[in-house]
Amino acid sequence: MTIEITQQIRVQENSGYWYTVEDIHQDTGYDGCTISYMVEDSERGDKQEQYICMGKEEALAVAYAINKMFGELK
Repeated sequence: MTIEITQQIRVQENSGYWYTVEDIHQDTGYDGCTISYMVEDSERGDKQEQYICMGKEEALAVAYAINKMFGELK
């Protein structure tokens, strides 16, 4: 039996929706990054509305670009 352990960070400012960043490429199951847009669904539970997957190098490039645009992270 294989057990997969991942790390997920939840970013939530509104009670009805949030974003998650996870340290796995959800489409392939390998190293990478998945960013998801989640919504609260009181009838069916939380629902993943949209997501994007990328490799480690792409994820770091996106993080660098966001930091460069806003310049607040050290």
